[in-house]
Amino acid sequence: MKKYFILIVGLMMAFPLFGQQKVWVFLSDKGNCVEEQLQQPENFLSAEAIENRKLHGISIDESDLPVVSAYVEQLKMHSHQVVGTSRWLNAVAVELTPDCVEEVEALDFVTGLRPMQSLVKSSATAEEDSGPIESAWPRYIDTKAPFDYGEATLQNNMLNIAPLHERGITGRGVRIALFDAGFSGADTIDVFDSLWTNKRIGGYYDYFDDEDKVFEDHSHGTQVMSVIGANLPGEMVGMAPHATFFMFRTEDGRTETKKDEYTWVKALEAVDSLGIQIVHSSLGYSEFDNPADDYTYEEMDGNTAVITVAADRAAAKGIIICTSAGNEGAGSWRYITAPCDGDSVICVGSVNQYENLSRFSSVGPSADGRIKPDVVALGSRTTVASPRNYITRSDGTSFSGPLVAGLLVCLRQAHPDRSNMDIIQAVKLSGDQYAFPDNEFGYGVPNAVIADSLLTHVKDLSRVTRDDITEKPARGGQKKPTVSKTTEKPQGDKIVFAKNPQSNVMVSGGKLQLTTPSAIRDAYIMRGKQKVLLNPKLVEMGDKTAVFDLSGLLDGDHYIYIKTTQYQENVRFQR
Repeated sequence: MKKYFILIVGLMMAFPLFGQQKVWVFLSDKGNCVEEQLQQPENFLSAEAIENRKLHGISIDESDLPVVSAYVEQLKMHSHQVVGTSRWLNAVAVELTPDCVEEVEALDFVTGLRPMQSLVKSSATAEEDSGPIESAWPRYIDTKAPFDYGEATLQNNMLNIAPLHERGITGRGVRIALFDAGFSGADTIDVFDSLWTNKRIGGYYDYFDDEDKVFEDHSHGTQVMSVIGANLPGEMVGMAPHATFFMFRTEDGRTETKKDEYTWVKALEAVDSLGIQIVHSSLGYSEFDNPADDYTYEEMDGNTAVITVAADRAAAKGIIICTSAGNEGAGSWRYITAPCDGDSVICVGSVNQYENLSRFSSVGPSADGRIKPDVVALGSRTTVASPRNYITRSDGTSFSGPLVAGLLVCLRQAHPDRSNMDIIQAVKLSGDQYAFPDNEFGYGVPNAVIADSLLTHVKDLSRVTRDDITEKPARGGQKKPTVSKTTEKPQGDKIVFAKNPQSNVMVSGGKLQLTTPSAIRDAYIMRGKQKVLLNPKLVEMGDKTAVFDLSGLLDGDHYIYIKTTQYQENVRFQR
């Protein structure tokens, strides 16, 4: 997660230029044939984009039209180079020398100029991966889920996505674009094999270098995409493994240049033209390289930053915009970064496995007092895929964000007729502290089943209140599962806990020691309905004895299933 400075669209005041510099040139209109052009939207929007607009009753308007080409040609005569255009902003990005500024400002179709400032790298970036997972966390396997989520089980189950997956709601047919610094290894690693084989890679482009190569740069986007789209049962399965993905490089992860903002907006406009329904961006913007020009917290008001204005414009056209809150919580900035301040953007903070707020997670509110972030998900020690083809873990809201984006993808598949804002509202309403929101957790941890139910049964979500939430959830420890005598274990038999166990089960020094009077055929640990798959290195199995290392287990009630040559039983114990 990086923080960047956002240009201000508001007042077009004069500014100094030293040498050649990139600037936005804002234009007055879209020409004289606006109505005629709007009658032929197929000339500037894809069939998918037009269909999306019709489905959700969203009109095609002047902002969809391209910049007037005659204006661009005239600007070329007064500048060193035209970098590109933005139809939504009705602006042209150009390189100017100081002696050209007055000439450009005097053009009758120009309303103002703003510099595209240099950007700086944040000191609060996500941690590098820690190498392949060996004996990190145990795996909690949901025996009812259609997938073995592998190392992604904890983060997926936190959002309760398995019941949707059981119904085949896995993102199929939904198009999502990821904006990032690069996707190194995304064309070769195993977790994405099925995406390529089944033609679920919709496209990719490098808007920063203006080329069709995205697999030779930064690996951050690969890790982000794996949280949503990984599909390697038993090792890692993401939140929406059957979605269709578009990979757009919008910045250089090694150095921050003047083009980052322009390329982000340009990619977003391409998303609209292509009919892509969802965008996730694990990027944020807040500071100049010159401290005197730093973006202020007061300007995080949802209406000032160019990137926020563009994000809200995309939302008005029916696109779901999901973005990470930022990793500034422990720094001097502390607050969310743009475009998270947008009122139509869903902003995602980070919690750890105990649902405590991650120390680095940026906080709210927005400068105008709105709740931000909107929701939270697992961003501490999140399971991701490495471009070097192994599963690892990494920290940052960069990885909590795509978890929620994956949920949004599944809800979009399940409810194609609902608006983008309805889906975002349902996710907020499903949060475990919706009735008691704050500016650290927002509305809390979303619940996929509740969000899906709301979209199914409630027409007007703006009138919904949650009276089932009477207080904020207790965080800081895993909720203890309720295990009844009728709970089924994987074999389908009823679990009956032995009142007078024949086996001797002792927990001491972080280990469980099992001793039985007859030879052990099988023994494993369960938590609620889920089998805990420990690394074999953590289990020492003998003839009539066994030792389990419990160092990776969550606190709370567990039981051990024991089968010997003479009996089988279930014995409760507490970690």
